[in-house]
Amino acid sequence: MKYLSPHVLGLALSCLVSCCHPFSPGPVLPARSPGVPPLRSQVLDFVEPTTGVRVKLVGAMHYNPASIQLAVDSINDLAAAGQLGSIVIESCDIRWNATMENELMKDALLSEMKAAHDLGIQYGRPVVLGDQRINVTVAALKSGAKEAVLDLAQPWNGGWGRLAASISAAREEALPFGDRFLGLGSYFDAQLLAASPVSLVKYPLSYAIKSPVFAAAVGVLILLGGADSSDAYVGDTASATDILESLVLSTLEFVIFGRIFLKELLQDRNVILADSILEQCRNYDGTGGGGGWLDALLRTGGDRATGAVYAPDSIAGRPERGKTVVAVLGLAHCNGIKKLLTETEM
Repeated sequence: MKYLSPHVLGLALSCLVSCCHPFSPGPVLPARSPGVPPLRSQVLDFVEPTTGVRVKLVGAMHYNPASIQLAVDSINDLAAAGQLGSIVIESCDIRWNATMENELMKDALLSEMKAAHDLGIQYGRPVVLGDQRINVTVAALKSGAKEAVLDLAQPWNGGWGRLAASISAAREEALPFGDRFLGLGSYFDAQLLAASPVSLVKYPLSYAIKSPVFAAAVGVLILLGGADSSDAYVGDTASATDILESLVLSTLEFVIFGRIFLKELLQDRNVILADSILEQCRNYDGTGGGGGWLDALLRTGGDRATGAVYAPDSIAGRPERGKTVVAVLGLAHCNGIKKLLTETEM
């Protein structure tokens, strides 16, 4: 256990806070208090080009009170304007149902996903569980980690080149930069950072409640890794070889995590989430001519979002005009999903 890297594990956990699904719901927050400015630097607002439907991506640091309030304010504002369409949340049916069956998790912790869900139910709007199923994600993570390790072990066979190309391609697709996307200011917003300690407590706590064995194992690994790392450099016993070996192994761990974070956790799931959003946009298609009997027929048609997974207590989608599709997602997903919806033929 000497060369476990607690700083790498810590980075992994902090990244997961910003991108992965929260497990624990809670009560809905009230509307924004008068005089309190809204948090807006985590929102991407654009028109999906094939349907002409407005889409609003609300980026969140999971369990962060500022992010929860942002999701609530965004939905309430659209509802007040009569423009609220479907609400897509970063969850799947397996995770959502497991969460709802756990009374402690259901009542004790608050997440922006549950707040968005509850408002959707309150307003009678479709609530979509738009993420990839957890069993598929877990299998992909195992496969991606194995592939990364094999590439690292075969530099003579082009493995390092393949790994570098995979990381670079995933970064370009999952985390695009530019004026049309969220920038670093979205992550380092003062309100978000001020409330971030709540996220750092609640996120691990949700795992501890739902998967105590897994949480305990991770905790032991971090503690043992920290103890061994500190022992390795005490007094005169540390050698240049020890330090170099530890740095090399930490770098390898970081590369493997970077590969699965960018591809399996972000890029691959972005495709599923973007498709869920696009499916809902088809129910509010604004590209055709409106008015008359054709428009009336469209409004009374069936759900156009074939394959959509709705929350158990949600209504299904139906064709309407003039609505906005809202998606409440981890911050790290927003740029990649906007790129997919605006630049890629899906």
